[in-house]
Amino acid sequence: MDIDFKYAYLILDIPFFVIWVLFFLLSKETRKEQLIMSVLFIPAGPLSELLYFSDYWAPASVFSFSIGPVIVYIEDLIFAFALGGVGSVIYEAIFSKILSVPKGSVHYVIAIPLIILVGGLVTVSLFLLGVNSIFATSLGFIVAALLIVSQRKDLFIDSLLSGVLITVIMFIAYGVLIVFIPNTNELIRQGWLLYGTQFDIRILGIPLTEMMWYFTWGMVAGPLYEFARKMKFERT
Repeated sequence: MDIDFKYAYLILDIPFFVIWVLFFLLSKETRKEQLIMSVLFIPAGPLSELLYFSDYWAPASVFSFSIGPVIVYIEDLIFAFALGGVGSVIYEAIFSKILSVPKGSVHYVIAIPLIILVGGLVTVSLFLLGVNSIFATSLGFIVAALLIVSQRKDLFIDSLLSGVLITVIMFIAYGVLIVFIPNTNELIRQGWLLYGTQFDIRILGIPLTEMMWYFTWGMVAGPLYEFARKMKFERT
């Protein structure tokens, strides 16, 4: 059944929220981390749209409001909440990893606030130079992930596999929607600003730019909690 463009973004949120609920119910050990990171990531949804709305996509919303220059879509809040929680625990939950506080203190040369600042500066600088926001933010994510892993090499696998697993989940979620919503291509045409451009490259109907974004975002989100809390994975 065809759907109205107004509901497309909300429907896109559904698979990610369902996955969030499944992780929360099935992985008791990661519930606290999942909930904390979900809440912390909520503001990232509307704030990121300051860039994405300008040159990447123009979705519709069933409900929105403004806070100063920031347009807040209810769909952004749901998406950031769901993806933030899932991305933060997906590696631990799937591979049954257990976190522990290591003996002795862990000192970072570059801490979380500076990592966020550097990643943000890379993103904004590239954007101002004319790089499309989806590429600018993806490169910003890569820089942030490298800063984390450079100081915590034990988190490299977490970072890499979180990126891969989030991309797989995205691929499945998008794939299901493409199969069951006949007018998917028309919805993409209406909302995706790269439609018909040189960057309109898709794999099984899914934009390659989306895969790139999810992978690089997962690389940062995956190890972020462990890095911030100075925790390590126990050997299993």
